[in-house]
Amino acid sequence: MKKFKITIIGSGAMVPTKTRRPSCYLLEVGNKRILFDAGHNSTGRLAEMGIDLQSIDILFISHFHTDHFSDAMPLVHSRWVDDIYHPERGHKELTIIGPESLEERWKKLREVFWVEPQEPYPLKFVEGVKKIKIDDIEIELFEIKHVQWYQSLGIKIKFEGKSVVYTGDVGGENNLQYLKDMAKDIDLLMIEAGCADPSPTHLTIDQVIEISNDANVGKTVATHIRDENLQIFKEKTRKYDRITLAEDLMKIEI
Repeated sequence: MKKFKITIIGSGAMVPTKTRRPSCYLLEVGNKRILFDAGHNSTGRLAEMGIDLQSIDILFISHFHTDHFSDAMPLVHSRWVDDIYHPERGHKELTIIGPESLEERWKKLREVFWVEPQEPYPLKFVEGVKKIKIDDIEIELFEIKHVQWYQSLGIKIKFEGKSVVYTGDVGGENNLQYLKDMAKDIDLLMIEAGCADPSPTHLTIDQVIEISNDANVGKTVATHIRDENLQIFKEKTRKYDRITLAEDLMKIEI
């Protein structure tokens, strides 16, 4: 029996293309639906794919760039408006997990995009590096270096003997051994490969290959892919059966 089901809503980077939307990944585990990041365009894409916005239980935000965070507000506001037409069901609480200052930044967004103070929505914020448990799902939040202006997080989820790690964006100057340790022997690693050449803010596909191999990962999905890098990434990963390049609408089961 499969423990995890992942649907890739958006596999791309900041600039949307015809084939790739910004970062958004739906994980179904146990009886929960967890959204990894909500980049711009992701709410519409979820609707296009027939995924009920009300079905999302947990939203994980890896960091505050718009290609990972900007559709958090449309997701929540859409759910609130939808509830207006179904008052009998009330509002379903949404847990939002992310870096330190998450709730503070959410309040600033509300001041701009959702100004009505009499329209509350039940949100539970979980911030920073920590371990939590929701039902039988173990969640570990760990720090990632991406940019210097705020904290970034990766997430590890364990359920019934299986494990998944999603990194969000990772600076190329991170301690690779630290990332290998976090990914050691896991079943699925979803890790960004944003650049073809070394970068202080993104990993290369060569670094992803190194991490995946040294950590003995069961399956690695390289994410945050820019179209112009696709061909060279295909060539570099061709001989690695356990490494896959993410594509929008792709489904993975573990």
